[in-house]
Amino acid sequence: MSRITLLATLLCLPALAAPASALASSATLTGRILDESGHPVAGARLALIHPLSGFRQHRATDSQGRFTFHNVPFSDYHLEVLAPGFQEVHREVELRSTLPVDLALDLKTAGATVAVEEILSLVESHPSTHLAIDRSAIRLASAPVQSRALESILLATPGFAANDNGRFHFRGSHGQLTFVVDGIPLSDHTHATHSNSLDPSQVDSLEVITGGISAEHGGKPVAVVNLTTRSGLGTPGGFAGEVSLGAARFGTFETAFTAQGGADAFGYFVSGAASRSERFLDPVDFRNFHNTGGTGRLFARFDWILGDRDTLRLSLSGGRTRRDVVNLVSQEAAGMDQAVATTDANLSLAWTHLFSARQSLDLSAYGRHATSKLDPTRDLAPGFPAGGPDTPVWARQDRRLGNLGFLAAFNQRFGAESTFKVGIQTVSFPLRETFRFAFTTDDAVVDPASPLYAYTPAGGGALWTFRETLAPNLHSVFAQTDLHLGDLFLALGLRYDRWSLRGLADDALQPRLGASYRFPGTRTTLRASYDRLFITPDRENLALSSSHEAAELGEDDHAGEDHGIHQVRPEVQDAWTVGVEQQLGGWGRVAVDAWQRRSRNTADVAQFLNTGIEFPIAFARGRFHGLNLRFDLVPVAGFSAYLSLARTRALVEGPLVGGLELHAGDDHAHETEGRFPIDHDQKLSAQLGLRYEREGWWLQAQGRHDSGLVAGDPDGAVGNPDLAFGLDLIRFDAADGVWRVKPRTTWNLGGGRTFDLGGRRRLTLAADLLNVFDTRALYNFLSHRGGTHVFPPRTWTARVKYNF
Repeated sequence: MSRITLLATLLCLPALAAPASALASSATLTGRILDESGHPVAGARLALIHPLSGFRQHRATDSQGRFTFHNVPFSDYHLEVLAPGFQEVHREVELRSTLPVDLALDLKTAGATVAVEEILSLVESHPSTHLAIDRSAIRLASAPVQSRALESILLATPGFAANDNGRFHFRGSHGQLTFVVDGIPLSDHTHATHSNSLDPSQVDSLEVITGGISAEHGGKPVAVVNLTTRSGLGTPGGFAGEVSLGAARFGTFETAFTAQGGADAFGYFVSGAASRSERFLDPVDFRNFHNTGGTGRLFARFDWILGDRDTLRLSLSGGRTRRDVVNLVSQEAAGMDQAVATTDANLSLAWTHLFSARQSLDLSAYGRHATSKLDPTRDLAPGFPAGGPDTPVWARQDRRLGNLGFLAAFNQRFGAESTFKVGIQTVSFPLRETFRFAFTTDDAVVDPASPLYAYTPAGGGALWTFRETLAPNLHSVFAQTDLHLGDLFLALGLRYDRWSLRGLADDALQPRLGASYRFPGTRTTLRASYDRLFITPDRENLALSSSHEAAELGEDDHAGEDHGIHQVRPEVQDAWTVGVEQQLGGWGRVAVDAWQRRSRNTADVAQFLNTGIEFPIAFARGRFHGLNLRFDLVPVAGFSAYLSLARTRALVEGPLVGGLELHAGDDHAHETEGRFPIDHDQKLSAQLGLRYEREGWWLQAQGRHDSGLVAGDPDGAVGNPDLAFGLDLIRFDAADGVWRVKPRTTWNLGGGRTFDLGGRRRLTLAADLLNVFDTRALYNFLSHRGGTHVFPPRTWTARVKYNF
């Protein structure tokens, strides 16, 4: 039986037993509260709580004793019910499917003791390794620009190593992350160098899944961020909103707004933000040359509940960024004035139909269009006598990237909690790339025998030009079951992906297997998972990076006449995770995970000079392993805390394919032999968060330590005015035989006060001090893939927000 036939057969078996956390939007909890005589209890107050993330929704029953919680992120929750004259009710509820959960609760008349003490469960039974972060924590994130803070929020997850410009490496990978925004997958890069960041103000809650990845998730599922956006359904009073203003050091200003409204059958939410800064990116020199940028973003979500069986959701968003390309000392002296502009527009439509309380169908269609343009200081004509101010290379880029996708999934609930899910996905990624360059430096740096010589003044002053239009495709089918067997929980999935590009196809059958066992008496959970992951290549500049022309230009010894030899192809990872999670009384939780990954076609990127433009590359093999720890203290008398620790070893082997390797001199050698640490390798990253909240006040401190990523050989920086500043901020690691960035420890402090002005009106004043001790440090240095970027100096921020 072929793989396609096998998975198609699974699609026809909805009668198979058991569940998966749903890919579509969010969960719904409904119910009815009655007294001992069977009469409805009106006005009962309910609270749905996730004690670790800070998630909390409140509802009250209507005259018939009914209640509904809409737009609940998938997770496990604690439900509290309070009504005058009745005993409290506490219930643990698992919500991990679009199928609504309906509860019938009976309240008992209060006796001598009305209050019932209940220890909340802080340990979940699901086999996946995950971390939930709620809007209550997101709104207090410390960042110069709040609308660009999402990446820094994710760094609280163990195993995320901080890199420049909001980028990060996770468990040894270069950043293969899939966002699932209300059920719609997004695996394009969204940080500021490639596109436009997702705005945290649109987020209601997010879940970062780092092990035990469900079969429903594809694209770049090394880590998956399930992101639930805010909805206007059930807005108290029918309308609410907020406006905010912010300012920070380096001429940084931001303005933002949100508005939401609706009732039980219709809701809308709209948010927007605009910002500008004279330190828009992490520069390549502490002197911050040529680094002004501005960005704007809009988001809108509309929900309709069409009777008892159908719901419809429409989401639209878009953004634009215009930024300078940061300069080196020599480029600033030459008057270089390059700029990059990026835009994106996104549209999705999702429909859910309930066949019954135990069966549903989710259908989604979505589209995305993103552009990126690199403009030089001025145009060059063929035969140029001199290069002008752009040094060492003149370049112009116009890149367009699309996503056109369709998802269909059938959900079935079995028993009280088990579910089964089966679905199909198809996505087309139309690409159009235009890229031109010429060397403008002294002719002597290019050997006349080099293929690059023609693109220098002495070689004739030609302009190298690349143009291509492609349409890679990804077709997928999946089946996932989450099966409760008492204290044993099995998550069993199977996924098939087929990726095609330039007439070549890669495919993989991917088992996703997880198991956990919960010891109720000790509140301990043991977990283990195995995931095979099919990871599609970065699509930003994929056409040029995988072209035969680029191979010839870079004198790639491993490229032949067949495009497939040079072409960047999907990575396949085998990932194992084992862990234990332990509740510490009613006040805390600790989780420890050991993990290992092995891959072929190991994905990475090569940065084009200091433009922020990256070209996908791939190593033949990769070996990654590490250890993660996360400790959480739930709020006790207003005080809460967390600690994240991670150790990551990341080794790769050549040969290397892909990329645009423009090296005019003879000092570069491809890393083609042996196993060596890549610049994702870091022996220790640690983050400590402390917070105190009381009666509208909050104070917080956040410390982070990074032992240092792998750096390049500093020989080329000695005596070089562009790079010599970093020589005292790197060290030689004799144990690994590589250079590393020196360790850095930084602290951020923040605080604020919310004033209650009556009704929904509130005024919030907040301020932060970032990098309190003004630590002078690097993110990376002379990395062939990351380049060189410096850590931000001490920065103050202030903001004011008005809710109405």
